[in-house]
Amino acid sequence: MSHGNASLVAGFARAIFEIALEPWLASMNAVYEKLVAQPELGPQLDDQSLSFAERQKQIDALLPDSAPQPVRNFFYTLVKEGNIHLLDDIRAAVLSQMTTAARVEETIVTTAVALSDEEKAQFEQKLKAKYGENLDIHFKVDPKIVGGVIVQVGDKILDGSLAAKIDAVETSLKSLS
Repeated sequence: MSHGNASLVAGFARAIFEIALEPWLASMNAVYEKLVAQPELGPQLDDQSLSFAERQKQIDALLPDSAPQPVRNFFYTLVKEGNIHLLDDIRAAVLSQMTTAARVEETIVTTAVALSDEEKAQFEQKLKAKYGENLDIHFKVDPKIVGGVIVQVGDKILDGSLAAKIDAVETSLKSLS
């Protein structure tokens, strides 16, 4: 992947992630709002002395018609096990994971030669110390950079390659003539 496309790729990936979770969140929010509006429903849905078929009909009535089957199966599992009371905590955990996932920064370290595992570990440690723990670090080899390193964290590029330094010297020399 080229350095200029990393933020575009990350944006598309984030959009897909959010779109994929949308039916889950919409269904969880819809059911939660109905449970808050009718507080007697939660204990009924958790009551395992009632038949599962009865409780399944109740949860079906609370779910949006558009809820896909995997979402329905999730709610059936909660109801069957008497765990509908966990719905608000589950919603909060999903939102928290979405926030954490959204903060993960795609990081590409490009070197002229392959790094050893120890060198990679040192790079990871230094990058995480500077930019935080939520980095998804990938290592690439590109002999064209001659030496040094190019680090891309999200849309920031730090070019410490020998090729970039040579280009800078050439530009400086051209400006003198």
